[in-house]
This record gives sequence, structure tokens and C-alpha cells, in this order.
Amino acid sequence: MSENRWISDLHWRRESRQSRSEKTQAALLDATEALIVEKGTDETSMAEIAKRAGCSVGTVYHHFKNKQALFFALFHRMTETYAELTLQASDPLRWEGAGVMDLVKGYIDFMLQLSNEAAASKAAAALVVADHPELRVHIAELQSDGRKAMADLILARKEEIRRPNPQQATAFFIDQLGAMLHARIDPTQRKAAIAAASDAQFTQEVLHLAEAYLDLDPCRR
Repeated sequence: MSENRWISDLHWRRESRQSRSEKTQAALLDATEALIVEKGTDETSMAEIAKRAGCSVGTVYHHFKNKQALFFALFHRMTETYAELTLQASDPLRWEGAGVMDLVKGYIDFMLQLSNEAAASKAAAALVVADHPELRVHIAELQSDGRKAMADLILARKEEIRRPNPQQATAFFIDQLGAMLHARIDPTQRKAAIAAASDAQFTQEVLHLAEAYLDLDPCRR
């Protein structure tokens, strides 16, 4: 995928200055993530997590009281990172000078980039959620926040939209885009035609859809 200038500085994991304790916790979470994707939550033991992270079992219990606490911490690391990235990606200042088509392409590139960079994190979080369905509420809230942020950015440029009800058209388009991304990204979904397309083809088709459905004014782009 070619670099998108609007979101080129956004990355799933960032190197940051951490204390020794924070680095140990991060190593334990990384080990947990890898193991539960490989073996599942039930078959992953604290001893295996310690071995994968290169520390003692006592160190694991020093940071996390049990396996469930580790799994919850892993889930919250994923959702907090996603929430922070969404906040950065939807900052209106980032999109100064951008039109609706720039926003749509940026959103698609952002979601596909996250799908690639965060594949293991998302897979691990999905396994944790399967054991604790109550966590789905938080996922739904994050997704809703992301869709609302996208709608707000588009509607700030509603002069480009020639549909009689820009709000309704925008809401419908974002719902459809969300469904298409879900069908493309989530391997548990039934096979859809868009799943076989390359990222470039998928992006191009969505841009055609946005242009036609929102009836974008070419003179304002």
C-alpha cells in the first residue's frame, strides 16, 4: 500500500521510553499474545508465558495475579492503543485542506493498515472476548466512536455533498463502508467478492462508491 500523507505518522506500536517494570509487563503481554494465538486461552499456562518472555514464573505473578488478569490487560492494551490511534487519526487539524475523498481514502488506508499491523493483537483480543463476551460492549463503543468521528469530519465538508440530506447520506455510507471493511478484514465472515480484491482494488471501488452515492461535487474537490 502506498503511503498516505494524511496518516503516514500513525503506527500500531510505537517505541517509547519505559521503566524496567513497564518493559517487563510489555514483554509478558507480548508473550501472552503470541501464545494464545498459537494455542488458545485454555492451553496457555503461566509457566509458558514466563518462558516465552524470558523471566521467572514468580515475575509473572508479581505483575499479574493470575492468567485472567493477564488476558484482561492484553485486551485493554489493544483497545487503548486503538482508541488513541483513532483519536489522533480523527483530529480535525490533521485533515486541514483535505476533501471528502481524501477523508474516505485516509479512513480506508488507516483501517487496512491497522488490520495488517495489529493482526496478532486483534486475534488475541478476539480470543479473550470469546471467553468474556461482556467485553464486546467496549469493542462496539470504540467502533461507534470511530464511525462518529468519521461522520463529523465528512459533515464538516458537507458543501461537497449534493444529496438533499447530507447527514442521512453520510450515516448510510459510513455504515456500508463499515460492513465492507468488516467483511474484508474479519476472516470469520462469509467470503465476499471484496475479500478477493487487492487493497488497491478495494480502495478504488470504495472511492467510486463514495463519489457516486454522496454525489460529490467535482468542483469542490
